[in-house]
Amino acid sequence: MPLYIDNATLSCLLLALYGDATTSNSEKYFLTQLKQRINLQHATLIVRPPTTTDHGLLYTSGDEADVAVSALSAKETTYTSLYARDPLVNLPLNQFVTIDDMTPRAQLLKSSYYQLLLEPHGIYYIAGIDWSYQPGSRLSIRFVRTRQQGPFTEEEKAFFSLLIPHLQQSVAIGIQLRQLDNELKIYADSRSRRTIGMITLDKTSNVLQLNTAAEQYLHENDGLSLSRNRVNIDKSNLNEKLHQYIQEALQSRLNNVHENAGIAINALAVPRNSGKADYQLVIKPLPVDDLDASEITPYLAIFIKDPGQRLDISVRTLMKVYQLTISEASIAILLSEGYTSDRVAEELGIKKNTVRAHLRALFAKTGVTQQSMLVSLVLTSLASIQ
Repeated sequence: MPLYIDNATLSCLLLALYGDATTSNSEKYFLTQLKQRINLQHATLIVRPPTTTDHGLLYTSGDEADVAVSALSAKETTYTSLYARDPLVNLPLNQFVTIDDMTPRAQLLKSSYYQLLLEPHGIYYIAGIDWSYQPGSRLSIRFVRTRQQGPFTEEEKAFFSLLIPHLQQSVAIGIQLRQLDNELKIYADSRSRRTIGMITLDKTSNVLQLNTAAEQYLHENDGLSLSRNRVNIDKSNLNEKLHQYIQEALQSRLNNVHENAGIAINALAVPRNSGKADYQLVIKPLPVDDLDASEITPYLAIFIKDPGQRLDISVRTLMKVYQLTISEASIAILLSEGYTSDRVAEELGIKKNTVRAHLRALFAKTGVTQQSMLVSLVLTSLASIQ
């Protein structure tokens, strides 16, 4: 059967492909569109291949929309061993390859791979494409047909080859958008963006990204350092404790991917060689959607606070948290920065009695009774990185 792809069909396929990458909708449509329009039994995208310790992540075509599938349970080793013997594992990158290119048909039909995994599902023809979106990473897409649907033609091979750069681009866009979304969530949780260092780690505890403050703190090598893409503390006992906390946090996130409760958040005070006030570290798991997880997904953040740095507290956030007016919030922030009531009045160009009146309102709204308590509340609540 000759392949005929008109402009409307091609437009629908590309729209579905890039739509899957750029929308947060959990429903995906590209594989299903491909299945319906290119005469396939199924099309499957392998984001993370299954292993004995990872269920893997696959999307496969459905009747109306793509379906996310956890490929296997860790106990189901039969599939793992069969997957390891799949001749289409680790294909040459950026090439459309059929199973007949890899294994003679007669040999394939006698294999346990075909008899146990393919034949029971009516699969007779398989083809696939592998590509890399960063060094050491690999994504795969597989196309299967029944015997009645026939082999892949030269026209179809040429068409699928033309799809390769679009597959690469759409997945790269999707990963970048999700990475950006995670970063925005992290920044939204950190009220003192300029003075709090932030380091994100992948699920193997390797550093993914550092913000400017974190780069500065690590560059100073004042009790903290970066070595072999890992964060380290100079004092060995504390360094051991840090990495224990990192593993606890990663494990709690991996065990509670879709839950907010039960995650492990820990903190450490890190002595500095210069004798300055200890760095304050918070090790915190990050929200992760398993359906979008990849090798560059941040699973954990380490926040670094230097108590000697001036905090950058948001007036708007303070107003929102305690239902303050802009004047009340401005006064609270100036007091937290060490201003006296007289200096606050001078800075804002208001009378001292007005400052005292605002203070009374601040005490009532925040539930504190003293100025020192108000300052402490502002610093701990707005500068908190937990």
